[in-house]
Amino acid sequence: METLKIIAAAGGTGGHLSPAIALVKAIQSLEPGASALFIGTGRPIEAKMVEPAGYQRVVIQASGLKGRGGAGQLKALGQCLTATWAALKILRNYGPDICLASGGYVTVPVGLAAWLTGVPLVIHEQNSRPGLSNRVLGHLARKILVGFESSVGGFPDKKTQVVGNPVRPELAAVHDLERNFRGQPLHIGVTGGSQGASGLNRVVAPALVALGQSGLNFTVIHQTGEADLAWVRDLYQEAGLEAQVQGFIGDMARFYARADLVIARAGALTIAELTAARLPSILVPLPTAADDHQTTNAQFLKAAGAALVVAERDLTPERLSQMIRSLLSDPARLEALSLAAAALARLDADMVMARAALKVIGRPGAEGI
Repeated sequence: METLKIIAAAGGTGGHLSPAIALVKAIQSLEPGASALFIGTGRPIEAKMVEPAGYQRVVIQASGLKGRGGAGQLKALGQCLTATWAALKILRNYGPDICLASGGYVTVPVGLAAWLTGVPLVIHEQNSRPGLSNRVLGHLARKILVGFESSVGGFPDKKTQVVGNPVRPELAAVHDLERNFRGQPLHIGVTGGSQGASGLNRVVAPALVALGQSGLNFTVIHQTGEADLAWVRDLYQEAGLEAQVQGFIGDMARFYARADLVIARAGALTIAELTAARLPSILVPLPTAADDHQTTNAQFLKAAGAALVVAERDLTPERLSQMIRSLLSDPARLEALSLAAAALARLDADMVMARAALKVIGRPGAEGI
């Protein structure tokens, strides 16, 4: 049997790229020698994640339709046609056996090109509410893999499978670490995602400074995004707060291994990582997320007793300080949140997805599904 060749379309955010990378790596573990080519839109996060993972990357120009006026939509449609033509040339030159799409503007032209050339298309929807790109591609895909049960209704039932959201093996390994919420000092992790979140930083940093100045004993690990790196670092230093501040954290496994409590947005990837790491969390959904999917994601953890959720419009440094103080002073509650998060973990999501994708094209690696 010939060596498997994979096209992976993902771009724009770590939430799209990380599941695609995890899926490709899982397929390669079942099909040694398989090669993969990633197609993205050229955002900096793609270079930070795809190439260090060992994969080639090509770029096409694509943009979304949502939130644009009539002229903007016409321009985006024209760009989509141009991008589809570019994707067609890439697919014909590369000769893939399968196309994997995990979200982002780039997936529509690549998915269309796969459909037009007869390359089997498998899509993965990470969020609890399907995005527009995946809703379009759902009609063309051979298989639809979803992270949340709540998103099943957005796709044709017969080809949809709930698999969870994959995390990289080094993150899954954090699941087995022993957690001690009764030690001192406890460690607070803050992340707004791979690109940071200014709205979160503006509330979290002052709240943590106030807590530190009140005498509460803790340390901070804060992924700010590059835009807020300098002022957040300076604020902590001036307050004498022990904090590790980085614009981008490449080793998220270490971040989760060190944290005892995480304050974060509620992207699908973050939800998967928190459950894999068995971590208590305070979630602040991104208010501008498409179809408010981050709120639905966050409520999934809250309903299971695994997280506290607060809307950004209701968040103040004073309120956040109270929430953090309440949790850090109650180890039993932290332990309960941790156990609830652990119960939601899908540590084998990557392998389940890989076997489902390989089954679509009749490869031997699908055995055991």
